[in-house]
Amino acid sequence: MELKLVYRGLRQVSDWALRFYSDIYVDGQENVPHDGPLIIASCHHNEILDIATLSITIPHRRPVCFWAKSTMFKNPLVRAVLLSSGSIPVARNPNSTPVPTEHPARAGPAASQSSLNEALFRETFRALEREEVIGVFPEGTSYTEPCIAQVKDGASRAALGYVKWANERKGKHKGKKLLIVPVGIVYTDKSQYQSRLCVRFGKAIDVETFAAEKMNAPVAESELQLDSREVIRALSAEIEKHLLDLTINAPNWDTLYTVRTARDILWADEEIPASHFVSISQNLVDLFADPKAAASCAKARHSLLRYHCLLNYTNISHSSLNAIYPAPPSLAAPYPSGLRALSIVLRQLLISVLHPRFALFLPTLVLHVPAYVTGLLADRLLGNPEEEETHAQFKAVLGGLAASAAYAAVTRAIVRGILKGSINVFRIADVKVPEILLNARWLFAGGTHGGGVAGKARAALGVFGIFYATSFVFSRWHNYWVGANYRQLKRLLTSLKLFVGSVAPRSSALAGTPEQKDRISTPKAPSVSSHRLIRPLLDARTEATRNMWSFMVDSKYLHGLVTARMKGEASMQVGPAKRYSL
Repeated sequence: MELKLVYRGLRQVSDWALRFYSDIYVDGQENVPHDGPLIIASCHHNEILDIATLSITIPHRRPVCFWAKSTMFKNPLVRAVLLSSGSIPVARNPNSTPVPTEHPARAGPAASQSSLNEALFRETFRALEREEVIGVFPEGTSYTEPCIAQVKDGASRAALGYVKWANERKGKHKGKKLLIVPVGIVYTDKSQYQSRLCVRFGKAIDVETFAAEKMNAPVAESELQLDSREVIRALSAEIEKHLLDLTINAPNWDTLYTVRTARDILWADEEIPASHFVSISQNLVDLFADPKAAASCAKARHSLLRYHCLLNYTNISHSSLNAIYPAPPSLAAPYPSGLRALSIVLRQLLISVLHPRFALFLPTLVLHVPAYVTGLLADRLLGNPEEEETHAQFKAVLGGLAASAAYAAVTRAIVRGILKGSINVFRIADVKVPEILLNARWLFAGGTHGGGVAGKARAALGVFGIFYATSFVFSRWHNYWVGANYRQLKRLLTSLKLFVGSVAPRSSALAGTPEQKDRISTPKAPSVSSHRLIRPLLDARTEATRNMWSFMVDSKYLHGLVTARMKGEASMQVGPAKRYSL
């Protein structure tokens, strides 16, 4: 077995980068075999973070050889890293499945595209022959859409081509069967810090058996037709069907935004269990997209969309607003008075700074300030406003690098403190190094006084050990306390906006309903200050909640949810799921 040290190192970096999310839920681990040739076909919504996600969540810690764009291999350094980690270059839209040869260079310049495809499948077949895992994103590119994009034939061609190639090479001694495991990666809010991530490994597809069943012939009689166009398209359709079942899919953005807002209102006081997040969300999509829905659906959609747009314009989340100022039971006083809003601000401020969790979080907060600043600057300068998937990767990767630099600075201070006997904290006071650390001084003596190769190696090992321990302690310390403090910060900021909006003069500039365009990019806000949208926002919340519940009552589909929620039950059945049974 290959050590794949580069891959292991990148997998550790991936683990650090994915701490951008508060929780990673993995389902369906039993569908991934411990060994044997395997292709994992995943949806692709978040660029490099999808690769990181598959690397650290695949069961049995199996290394994955990813297909990567051939253009990424042009840089010599990047090429060396990619090849060392097992990546395989792929040209866009491989349209043929050539039989791999031992001497692809003889194809000639006229067959450059064919040569690239031949190299792709040759390396893929060899990796599968070694019973490795191939990682493929069959949609071809990372994207942000309300549903799964069209699945292309690359993964199916490779799978069926390998089965045929293996049968021709090995005859009766075929070895273990090739399986395709579809993977759904679902983000609760992929560009939002401390949001959650769900990874779902679907039922495995036995490629050879699937092909035989599609052609209605015994396996032995169907080998020559394994890579026919009909079978390839059928396998691609099967992969797409699995991906649709594993993810959330809406017919358009309006429906998806409606569902997000309705879900936030329904679960404002609690967090949806990650194990049910996809099925609950898809049930709501099916409800609001049903052409035979109750007549009150259109009114509910309209009001939910309006509330969503105002939340977006004011940069407020429903959970934060509901936590500091729940919707009043009476419509007589929908807005807080200036005094009430001020008291809310003071209360949130006191909770933010006087709660013990903030004191416990403060030291690691100071250490991670460079990571926060770097992540925000990277998002502003490098993120593409038209491509939401670029934001999270820049914030996570570059913010993670800045955090590593902070850990390195702490490591340097600790090493110097061990050698000197004390550590100077912010150049203000000297803190004596504990005796247990002073006993490790011998590790670094050889690295500073010409101790030869052995001494320098020992010193390097000691520095690495301290860096690893520092990173481990501070990263986990930070991650343990950051969630609650981050939620409280958002509530404090929301209370400030609520106060400013409550004392601001009423505005009639917002006429009609703000609209969000049918795309993921943030629309232009109305030509009015965001604080003047607070009163319309509170009105929209009241209207959206009322119309949504009216529609829920009219709908038989979610009768179980309505009944349970009205009774005040914490857990509820979300109606008869069309795909999953909760």
